[in-house]
Amino acid sequence: MIYIDRIETQDVVATREISRDEMSDYLLTFPALLWRIEIARSRIELLNARKLPVLEDRSGLFMKSPDFRRRVVLPEDLHFIEAFMEAMKRGDAAETIVRVCATGQEEEQLCWLKVAGWSSPRDPRYYMGYLMDVSDRAEGIRSILEKDAEQQMLIDLAENPTLIVDFDTRQVLSLNTAAASAFMYPGNGMTHLDFGMLHHPGMTNRVHRLFEEIVFARKWEGKLEYVRRSHATFSARTSVRLLTLKGRRLLRVSLTDLRSASGDEDAEERTAPPPDREFARLEKELHARLKPLPDIAEILAVLHAFRLPSYDCDGLLFSDIHQRRNKVFVHWAGEPFTGMPQGEMFPFDGTIAQDIVSYKLDSLIVDDTLDSIKAIDWALFIPRGIRSYFAKPFYRRGVLRAVLILCSRRPAAFPTTGLPEYSILFDPFDKAIQAWRTRQRHQGA
Repeated sequence: MIYIDRIETQDVVATREISRDEMSDYLLTFPALLWRIEIARSRIELLNARKLPVLEDRSGLFMKSPDFRRRVVLPEDLHFIEAFMEAMKRGDAAETIVRVCATGQEEEQLCWLKVAGWSSPRDPRYYMGYLMDVSDRAEGIRSILEKDAEQQMLIDLAENPTLIVDFDTRQVLSLNTAAASAFMYPGNGMTHLDFGMLHHPGMTNRVHRLFEEIVFARKWEGKLEYVRRSHATFSARTSVRLLTLKGRRLLRVSLTDLRSASGDEDAEERTAPPPDREFARLEKELHARLKPLPDIAEILAVLHAFRLPSYDCDGLLFSDIHQRRNKVFVHWAGEPFTGMPQGEMFPFDGTIAQDIVSYKLDSLIVDDTLDSIKAIDWALFIPRGIRSYFAKPFYRRGVLRAVLILCSRRPAAFPTTGLPEYSILFDPFDKAIQAWRTRQRHQGA
């Protein structure tokens, strides 16, 4: 018999048997080519009989023959599969996706194959994995990207505020920077808002008629009143066009001749402090709050409590980087990380810091951790409900020493347009960490 040691639910821990027949059914019906390799002898000692449609009877050759792989994998993708095979020889967990072209048929068939592997936890001499056709998933992602790109093209060339609204749901799908500025929303803060939240309540009947008329006329022009995020109102000459994109009805809403309710379109801008001046004031205030603090937990608590003008976070992390020792010590603030030890150690490999070093990133934004393949996201963020984060590295003499990470339970909470605001935290954090390190060294002397 084969045993599953523990099956855990919230209230029950149970143990049950899986028969060899059940395991055999699982291996035979799993929708992928399953294999296990004895690394030292470079031989496949287990291979199921799954045939991938693109490779048919030659499916097993993909794992066995370098020559066969070179014949079927697109040349520009060969380095991905070669890097995977090198990782396999080292016993490192790895995965990649490559495009395969099946020749010898009436039409060449292009498919996407995913190969993933890892060392056996019981015996590192063995490396196991699977080869799976993910073409449907790849085409779905490509379709989404193409649709989003085409939507964005509809507005990117416009200098005046422009939005794309779904005709049927009336949700804002995308907008340009001018629209975000006009309505005073941060970054993509308007996406998924109902169009009814943007126009003045007094315009409800007129907007309702707009949606009725545009079905037949395909276009509408007139003056509407709108509401900014600050609840101030303004009017604008509005041009609306009904478009169809990939079977979806969209409205392209373009605003010109913007005027505030008082008739002075610049009134709000003159009463609000210039962003640069306000950001400088906030940065100075944060410096003053952090300067006297000796303890890292206090430093992070103040940083977390310090609210940016347009963005907030549910948690905040400081990664203390020791790359040569392959160690990252993580300190935290915020409710999602309650119960986690301060200074918990993680291996450098697989962390945000490793990505930053590998790809020489100035910063890193993850819009949805559920789409991530990074080990640290699944080990640290996802179990605590963190869906998106912004990470900023800090260097000393060219060596990465610290990473500040703003975390949110909402997806896409940190758009790139927020960088000027995030930067309010950078210098105060950096100086506070330097002072903390200095105190640590003196205490250890």
